[in-house]
Amino acid sequence: MKCVVIGAGNAGRPAARILNYAGHHVRITDQKKLEEFPESVQITLKQMETEGVSLQLGWDDPTNIENVEAVYISPNIPKESTIRHYLVDNELKLLINQDIAKILESSINMDVIGVTGTLGKTSTTHIISEIFKNAGYNVWTCSSQSGNLLSEVIVEGIINGDHLKSDIAVLELPHGTIRLLSELKLKIGLITNIYADHLSEFDGSLKKYTERKLMITNSTETLISSIQCKDLLESTQKVIFYCTGNRLCDVSGVIKNGKIGIKYKIKAREGEFETEFNRRGYYFENSIAAAAVALAYGLKEDSIKDGLSKFNGIPGHLEYIGKYSDREVHFDAAFVPEGILSTLEEFSEIEKSNLVILIDNPDSTNPRDSFQIGKILGDHAQVIIASGYNETTGVLDMESANEVLSGAKDSDCIKIAVEDMVTAGELSIKHSKPGDIILHIGPGAITNYEELKSKMIKGIEDGCKKYP
Repeated sequence: MKCVVIGAGNAGRPAARILNYAGHHVRITDQKKLEEFPESVQITLKQMETEGVSLQLGWDDPTNIENVEAVYISPNIPKESTIRHYLVDNELKLLINQDIAKILESSINMDVIGVTGTLGKTSTTHIISEIFKNAGYNVWTCSSQSGNLLSEVIVEGIINGDHLKSDIAVLELPHGTIRLLSELKLKIGLITNIYADHLSEFDGSLKKYTERKLMITNSTETLISSIQCKDLLESTQKVIFYCTGNRLCDVSGVIKNGKIGIKYKIKAREGEFETEFNRRGYYFENSIAAAAVALAYGLKEDSIKDGLSKFNGIPGHLEYIGKYSDREVHFDAAFVPEGILSTLEEFSEIEKSNLVILIDNPDSTNPRDSFQIGKILGDHAQVIIASGYNETTGVLDMESANEVLSGAKDSDCIKIAVEDMVTAGELSIKHSKPGDIILHIGPGAITNYEELKSKMIKGIEDGCKKYP
């Protein structure tokens, strides 16, 4: 079948690649020229061309499509656009996300564990994978550690044959990927939590955002969720709930003296166990979620204990960078208020240490409540250094940095707005003393991990020389 994909954005590229993989003749079109796309996208588009996808970039007339049997049009192209009217008027077959989803579903012939939610998706995905690897499985893991656009990561994995080399798939499923994988059958679906985020993509509606997340309930054999979502899932199928502490739920966990204890009652299985655990913070709750998945799947306790004890965290998530001029430096990706609070709680009980927070622009590709974030930071930090540089889009927006600091206006902390993370790192040394803690937070730790981390460390090293 001869197909045209209109729009080479985040939805169009994976759709074009999987259609091409399925044996169709595919052309992808966009008004932008190749050089107008970000460098990483240019690399992907060139790779698509080597795979057999024809590129038609920089075209002027969106209706200049001939000898076409079917068309996929990216969701972000306006409903009243010329091209949409053209497709209707010429009675061309319109491919929808469900059509793409069916191709993906037919390609993945193994048990799939899907992880969605607002916070904790990435770390939970990797903890689950660690447990299953220790149980002897070949695991195909797809998370934001491999790329910001998960649908593209999954499609590339299929093209590379990763799904054919594995016994089980553990897939992180953000809201955009859920839409593209709506037909994928999940052996186990996990919802970590649902908080307000990405609402600019859902007309400002938390209800619409929640509905997208809950799409996985339609294709999941066994559903597991944090107790936080209990009210949202009252009318769905039987749910296995997990929680921290001694609250009443199917799987609960406590942490004490470097050990994690899990107590569970799932279907016909009931018991409790304890194992070494060298992580902290949100890793604790996410480990309970991972244990719930493993128990529901049927893994033995010993495999779960072994996996939890060996898990050493993932880059950009409560990552310890090292000691610089006797300051402890940490690097974290928290960006939603609830996640920021969870991270800050890890450092709130350290006596005689000031907390110096470096925050990159919270907005990424989505606007967030910078004022509220600043208010939270002001309640915990002695120094806030806010960078206006958006590490995701590459755009400098000092208004966002100033909004963060405005949120902390009632705090006595030192407040500094800067244009980049190099300057922020340098000033973190100037405004701290030996024994203090320097903590980075912000979405750039996910979307621009290597570069952002390097910039921060360079700034800190420069600061150590400048302010000995």
